[in-house]
Amino acid sequence: MNKCKLIIFSDIHYLDKRPQKLNFRLKRKLTQYSIEIIDKLIDRINMDKPDLSICLGDLIEDTFDHDKDIKNYTYIWNKLKNIQTPFYSAIGNHDLRTMNSRKEIEEIMGYQNATFSFDLKGYHFVILTTDIREDLGKDDGGIYKAHSMSKEEINWLKKNLEKNKLPCIIFTHFGLAEDKQIGNYWFEKNPENGLMSNRKEIKNIIKNDDNVIAVFNGHQHWTKQLTEDGKNYYIVGSLTENMDMRGVPDGVYLELELENRNISVKEKHITIEEPKMI
Repeated sequence: MNKCKLIIFSDIHYLDKRPQKLNFRLKRKLTQYSIEIIDKLIDRINMDKPDLSICLGDLIEDTFDHDKDIKNYTYIWNKLKNIQTPFYSAIGNHDLRTMNSRKEIEEIMGYQNATFSFDLKGYHFVILTTDIREDLGKDDGGIYKAHSMSKEEINWLKKNLEKNKLPCIIFTHFGLAEDKQIGNYWFEKNPENGLMSNRKEIKNIIKNDDNVIAVFNGHQHWTKQLTEDGKNYYIVGSLTENMDMRGVPDGVYLELELENRNISVKEKHITIEEPKMI
């Protein structure tokens, strides 16, 4: 029997320096804990030795400053290189917001293309990354600047899955499963912002593929499971989300165990011993 163990995490939102005056976003994102949490998570990964570790994007909290975001992304990516097991990451909307092209982040990661697949221990893994809309600037683009996959990469996904014969897991930053996100601090008022804009094209491919057994996404800053068209969709919360405004980062990650087509998911947390006042 094929067995494979994964650790999946998301939305680090690293920021080198928090401004003195905090807007609502940074009151919800405890970026001052990002390095402490990721260091502890890396130690845990290296101790547990899973077969694979995956980040689902938003490594940084964008600053509206391209050069600073490049510097911050490079810093956190180099830190993630300390993971001693195979490690890959999707790219999130905050990672791309001030970029002129996706290639800038791909070059830091050492990826020729951030939408790709690989096989490991008898499983097929696919990472999907959204494209940049060059018609939207860094100020007016927001989430919508990197809200959809390109048609070329959707076509690539279709062909990729048609060739695959192994049990398959798909990873992406934006949500794919329909969800009104009632009670979600970030997206209840506009649930479309929590989901990939052209997700229906992607799900039409997924639902017709018997080998796809699960899809994982980040971005929504909460952790839950949804089922759609017989497929399991798992949402992974943010490591630094200030849940219930208690001043404590969620520190959430998932431990995933695969055995043939069976999947077991456990929610775990990195804890901070002495929360600092915001």
